Order: sequence, then C-alpha cells, then structure tokens
Amino acid sequence: MPEDAGIKDQPSPTGLSFFSVKALLVALAFGLAALAVVVAALTIPIRGTNVVTDPREIFTTTGAALTGPLGGVLIGVLAGIREPGGVVYASLLAHIAGGLWMGLAYKKLVYRYLDMPGICGGWIVLVLVYYYVFVIPGFVIGQSLFYPQSFIDSYGAGTSLAGAYAILGGGALPEALLTTLVTTLVFIASPRRLRRPLW
Repeated sequence: MPEDAGIKDQPSPTGLSFFSVKALLVALAFGLAALAVVVAALTIPIRGTNVVTDPREIFTTTGAALTGPLGGVLIGVLAGIREPGGVVYASLLAHIAGGLWMGLAYKKLVYRYLDMPGICGGWIVLVLVYYYVFVIPGFVIGQSLFYPQSFIDSYGAGTSLAGAYAILGGGALPEALLTTLVTTLVFIASPRRLRRPLW
C-alpha cells in the first residue's frame, strides 16, 4: 500500500473551515518569501513595459494553494505590497485575486478530484489560469484605474485594456512557464501529506 493511501479521505483540520493557525503560519512564511524576492530586487523588467517579472509567484501560487483563501489573501498582500515601479495597488489587486483563486481552486477542483499524475495536469491549468485570468488582468486593470500615467508609459497612449493585456501577457509568458514548471516539479517530488491543503 502506498505511503499516502487514505490521506485524501481524512477530514480537513477542525475549526473554522477557512482558517487554522498552521495555515496562517505557513501562509506568513510563503508570503514573506514572496516579499523577500521583491525586496532583494530579484526582478527582470518586461521589455516594452514598466512592469517586472520575478520568481515570487513560485511562493504565491504554492503557498496560497496549500493555505486556502485566507492564506491566499495574506500571501497576495505580502507579494504585492512592495511592487517595483510603485504600482502597489495594481499589484495588490492582481496578487490578492490570484491568491484567492489558488486558495479555493486547488482544494476544490484539483486535490479533491485528482490523484497523481492527474494532480500535475490540474496544477498546470490552475497556475496558467492564475496568471492569465487573475494576475495579468488584475494588474492591467489596476494600472489603468490607479496609475493611468504608468499605464500610458507602459503600454502607450490610446492602448486598450485588451492591448495592454496582450503586451503584458506576452512579456510574462516565460515567468508563467517557469513558475508552472518549478511548482509542478515540487508537487511531483512532494509526498501527498505535503500536497494536502491545510484548511
């Protein structure tokens, strides 16, 4: 019998369904790791924009998936609060929305219904949706609403939201693929007990 047999069938941690102290501490650790990436300036500018790419999403996606929606919000705040270029509100909108998505979707759509290797396929879809349905649109919309001059400087005067999305989405593709690859490899290498949501 495999070492992880039966773990999926165990009940979730007791207490409030969206909260546990362990999940909060794990979320804090992942969120601080994401923040440390930004503070350490481990960023690469996306050509043709005033936006950067960096490896913080490795911590943001994985941490939010494991710690649930409240953990996802905490991680999203920590990942977005110190955005290079000063577009903090756009970054917060993007990372909080993405954190909520990962926090809910991993447990409810992937972990609950799939086993290995299916979890890897589900995970890949979640991460790509994280980028292209939540983070990139959130960032573009946030930039447009809160930082119109930065939006113009990044994408050009008269550029539509769809045009800005295409520019940023193309520039973020290497990051999205690298994040997907690294986090998928982490999931493959991890025993089931470490892939289990904490909420």
